Amino acid sequence: VLGLIESQDFQGFINDEIFVPDKYIINGDKREISPDYLQWKKSDQLLRGWITGTLSEEVLGLIVGLETSE
Repeated sequence: VLGLIESQDFQGFINDEIFVPDKYIINGDKREISPDYLQWKKSDQLLRGWITGTLSEEVLGLIVGLETSE
């Protein structure tokens, strides 16, 4: 999995160098979901899937309900 993480430059997700961007931005008088947040969420969910796919059944029970790769 580490090779996949490094190949996609996702190391920052697991070493606390990448932080969650603000979910919303103000565009004129509208509050919109930030494009940076959407990209972060997609990458985080992909990484979460990779990590989850490598875990044993015993460990999977410990992460049920977690929403991010953190």
